[in-house]
Amino acid sequence: MSFTDWIILITELTGTVAFSVSGALTAIERRLDFFGITVLSIFTAVGGGLIRDLILGNTPPVMFRNPLYVLVAFISSLLLMLFSPFFLRTRYSKKRNLVMHGINLFDAVGLGVFTVSGMNTAFSLGYDSMFLAVFVGVTTGVGGGVLRDVLAGRTPQLLRRDIYAVAAIIGALSLYLFELFLPRAAAMLAAAALIMLIRLIALHRRWNLPVLSPDGSDRK
Repeated sequence: MSFTDWIILITELTGTVAFSVSGALTAIERRLDFFGITVLSIFTAVGGGLIRDLILGNTPPVMFRNPLYVLVAFISSLLLMLFSPFFLRTRYSKKRNLVMHGINLFDAVGLGVFTVSGMNTAFSLGYDSMFLAVFVGVTTGVGGGVLRDVLAGRTPQLLRRDIYAVAAIIGALSLYLFELFLPRAAAMLAAAALIMLIRLIALHRRWNLPVLSPDGSDRK
């Protein structure tokens, strides 16, 4: 494997762990059992890649040809369940805040990593359409989170007013700009970092998209 391939693999594994933890924390917040935590963790970690491969006709999907990602997600969920009693041994209000902050942090990491990873997969399969690459990248980034929220019985963040898919779109487009000055691996890392930064700043500053109220008035 080349140096670039190693960087991409490490980046994808980082995203897998991040989304796995995000899914597991969501399952804990929804009070699911150990099996439910494991299932939600794995689907969150590999769901975006599964959708990506189906869109690109890359079948069977990578998760079945290379079970490394499923294994990493499974181990991550087990480790989280093992150590969760230590960092969740607090009052309920603080516990809930800790879990929600963890979900948001790891979800931002996964969003950034898998958006650029999805675009790189499209490039490696020979597709040169910007629209396709951006669409596949964003779908890969948000796909795991959508599956997580649907299985957990929540309205997906993609459909709420959060700066979520918008951050992925900005980062995906920025990858083309970064590639004018940086090698592919460095450009991917920069674009992923930008997505994470936008997402986390939006959460911290409580930036949201406008929402229409049932009475017809705009609400921010």
